[in-house]
Amino acid sequence: MLCAVGISAHAAEGAGATALKLARSAWDRGSLDTAEPLYREALEKGGLAPDEVLEGYVRLGSIRASMGKKDQAVAAFRAASILDPKFAVPSEAGSKGPALANQARKDTAKIGALRLTVTAPKETPSGKSFKVTAQIDDAHARIVAKVGLVARDGTSGKEITVEAKTEPTVELEIPAEITLPNAALTIRVDALDSHNNRLGSAEERVHVPDDRPATASAVVLGPSTNPAADTSHKRGFWSSPWPYVIGGVALAGAGAALYFGTRPADQVSVGSVDVRTR
Repeated sequence: MLCAVGISAHAAEGAGATALKLARSAWDRGSLDTAEPLYREALEKGGLAPDEVLEGYVRLGSIRASMGKKDQAVAAFRAASILDPKFAVPSEAGSKGPALANQARKDTAKIGALRLTVTAPKETPSGKSFKVTAQIDDAHARIVAKVGLVARDGTSGKEITVEAKTEPTVELEIPAEITLPNAALTIRVDALDSHNNRLGSAEERVHVPDDRPATASAVVLGPSTNPAADTSHKRGFWSSPWPYVIGGVALAGAGAALYFGTRPADQVSVGSVDVRTR
């Protein structure tokens, strides 16, 4: 089932990027009261990278711990521990911050950290679609709203994006229009929350060789340099050894097929479980 396929020259900045910049600025100034709603806004607007999502939850937990909001702090720290249970608690969290973070780690210890892997061929023919497989551990498949894929050609800058419903194993198909000759593809698979934040990412690289038939070079045959054989003034043009140019040009056409079984055609909708931070 096809969910969404997009093609662009470059990746767009996440919707929450502006709020994230403002939140960081407020944090650096020590204005925690200002930073808290800005970090929440950044996460809600979404489009953040894994390290930015982790930063958001850790700093939300720390700010709330410093304000005495124990339950809200633990909730944010739980979200952080799912991404990275070894996250560091900043000093801004105050004396109670480390204890609340440890409580959150214990709460999520049974399921551990999110694990995402991607399997792709090292090389694929030009003009042909190919498949990659993404796997999410069963324990965390429920909290991943959808699976996203970005395939980018480092040579041309061409990029395609796809989204699929979540299940532990998802097969995604890369369309033929990006498998150009000599393409150097970077395939990134993302575990996304309901706000398109990347909870985890995995990458593979795929090379597309230039397998087009070689172009034949032109061959020029010059006139004979043997005086004894030079009887062209007595013979017709077509019987003489005057130059003939023989050129063959073979072009390999590349068919384009755009198909994204949702990326996977085998996806099964799994209800997402959002981690609430308020």
